[in-house]
Amino acid sequence: MTTPHLKRSPSGAYHYRFVVPEAFRDFVGRREIKKALGKDPAEAMRLYARVHRETELLLKNAKTQAPPGDRALVLRRMRQMGFSPQDIEIVSGHRVEPASYLDEGLSIFQDELIREYEDAEERGKSPALSLEAIRAIGQKRLPKETYTVASALDDYLSAKSTGVHARDLALTNRVNKVKERLISVIGKHEITKRPLEKLTRAEALSFRDHLAGEMAPASVKRTIEIVSPAINNLIQEHTLDVRNPFAQLKIKGAANSRDARLPLHEEDMIKLAPVMEKGDASLVAIWIALRDTGARLGEVCNLRRMDVDEDAECIRIRPYGDHTLKTKNSARNVPLSPTALSYLKSLADGLAPEDTLFGRYAGPRKSETASAALMKRLRTVVTEKKKTIHSLRHRMKDLLRNTSCPESLAQEIMGHSAQTVADNYGEGPALRMKREALEKAW
Repeated sequence: MTTPHLKRSPSGAYHYRFVVPEAFRDFVGRREIKKALGKDPAEAMRLYARVHRETELLLKNAKTQAPPGDRALVLRRMRQMGFSPQDIEIVSGHRVEPASYLDEGLSIFQDELIREYEDAEERGKSPALSLEAIRAIGQKRLPKETYTVASALDDYLSAKSTGVHARDLALTNRVNKVKERLISVIGKHEITKRPLEKLTRAEALSFRDHLAGEMAPASVKRTIEIVSPAINNLIQEHTLDVRNPFAQLKIKGAANSRDARLPLHEEDMIKLAPVMEKGDASLVAIWIALRDTGARLGEVCNLRRMDVDEDAECIRIRPYGDHTLKTKNSARNVPLSPTALSYLKSLADGLAPEDTLFGRYAGPRKSETASAALMKRLRTVVTEKKKTIHSLRHRMKDLLRNTSCPESLAQEIMGHSAQTVADNYGEGPALRMKREALEKAW
């Protein structure tokens, strides 16, 4: 039994070779995907599995990628026909001289495009270029750029890219899933080829209603919150005189983010203590740190040995490597309770400064594993769905407010605003002010 796309050369070296289907070559950028896998059979199979997964994902993304518009297709064909960058610049600037070599070349080019258009129609296929694009070449100009819903989502994906592979992969999958849903409900041509200005409010409403029939209101809201900002971004970036049909869509039953989570109350915490404060030392330490700092789960899970300042009795929340923070204001110093400091110190013993305290829970998206483990424990006591691990942050916000902590200081402790207290008074006094506020909450 042979393994698809795995080849072995006469020298004994293994290679992965996959011929890219013609329809996807523009997106992939090559005719064939080739990877050297080495000579060791076991290592070759290990690398093969990874490369093949990457290839399948690339093709999956290619299927949902917006097809090139008329302008991009014309530019590609012009390069294939031998037009130079200078020629293309002249055409783009509407500066073609009558009876010039470029004028004659464009006439020949238009004749070729007409022939290809007629040939496609005779074979019952959809022509690659529209008649409007061919007419534009006859007028010695380039076709106008066509902006679509699909291109809006592609631009959104590029703008949101972080450079962190795991995060970008998750976002890519999420956006592509949204694009697939749009295509299935509104239509492939309407999403990938039709100009954005022809998208209607009725189509946006039908998409919303379709989603409402198969997912929870909160999920509908999250989906719309990808589509609408993507279209807004495209409109703003290209100064388009277009209305966004997805703007301000009402979603019945979708809670505002303020109402999506409830804080854990004192009676909850008393019942949870025996469950959350025993067993896995890492999970116990994470729970205690979350409880007493109000920090985000990802911030705690990615703490390094150097981020625990035993002298100042605080944690220093900072981005590093692939670990990013939610906002620029999230970088901050947060005082530790004696209990939290004790747990973190016990985990820090023997580690190098750069080592993470919670190895298996540190790294892009790995905090989700900690979340699942903690939620499994929490649900044995608290069954209210609006109470989750993130509810510890809501609890800390309430405790700070109820103990008369100034709003500006509370915002800094939670990482919602810039650290202006430290700027005004210095890091030491700022940390003391935070500690005094937190001690009232502990």
